[in-house]
Amino acid sequence: MTYLGWSISMMDFYLRRKVLRQPTPLLASFKLTYRCNLKCKACPFYMRAKEPNSHMGWDMAMHTLTRLKGLGCRIVVYEGGEPLLWKDGSHDIHDLVRHAKRLFMCVALTTNGTFPLDVDADVVWVSLDGTREIHNRLRSNSFDKVWSNLKRTRHPKILVHFTVNKENWQDIENLARELRHVPTVKGITVQLFYPYGQGEEPLMLSPEERMQAIEKIIELKRKGYAIINSENRLRAMIKNNWVCHDDLLVNVDPDGTLTTGCYVKSRGVVNCKNCGFTPVAEASGALDLEPGSMIAGWRAFVSR
Repeated sequence: MTYLGWSISMMDFYLRRKVLRQPTPLLASFKLTYRCNLKCKACPFYMRAKEPNSHMGWDMAMHTLTRLKGLGCRIVVYEGGEPLLWKDGSHDIHDLVRHAKRLFMCVALTTNGTFPLDVDADVVWVSLDGTREIHNRLRSNSFDKVWSNLKRTRHPKILVHFTVNKENWQDIENLARELRHVPTVKGITVQLFYPYGQGEEPLMLSPEERMQAIEKIIELKRKGYAIINSENRLRAMIKNNWVCHDDLLVNVDPDGTLTTGCYVKSRGVVNCKNCGFTPVAEASGALDLEPGSMIAGWRAFVSR
């Protein structure tokens, strides 16, 4: 979509939300499948791959995209499991991306980075949780394959997503420094680990670690590292005292269930004081016309 198209679509969105008071969602977190080729320590979803309806079919995906369009959603982010593994008969992830791009102003995808990054999504997020030793410990010894794919890709908008936890929070500067030598990566987004109650609670930051980690990320941003998160929302997440407009988010699960609100709803226990979901914090800030969040959104979804 052109910059003009983005501007018109977002003006319409703000008109609906701020003037007409319609509960129009902005973004859909669309889990296509729980299947994955990795077994990462922080992930609760690969363990659900053998459940019934853990992999969405083509017809359900088409029906769900139509429902999201009807709700007024503007952005779709395909997730998993591993979305690049998604197939149904003759259809694969490329077909889903092409179809969604005809309906929404932005189509993004989050991947573990172990497959070639050739999908035609507007934005591709690659999960990278540290330099080689730490990432390998957290994410099934996948660092070398991810790093190779990051260097080889010709995709115009690759972002790295770093989930901060107890084991890696002191490694983010090392990773950010190494990523400066990978020109295909256009920026870094961070969020804080949130436990879903699947035995991964030891990865949760203590309040002191949380504060130190966020202060470090803010320091890196001020030094010129390509951190997309806004300083305002990062600082607000130290104590989670920001206003949450969770109805900006629609969650889609592989069985076709749509849930409006917090990313954790129907997936775990919601505990707002431990929230680490910076995308919702930024979206909430943008809705309240917080300049830093509006800039972060532009950098993440629009600018090349």
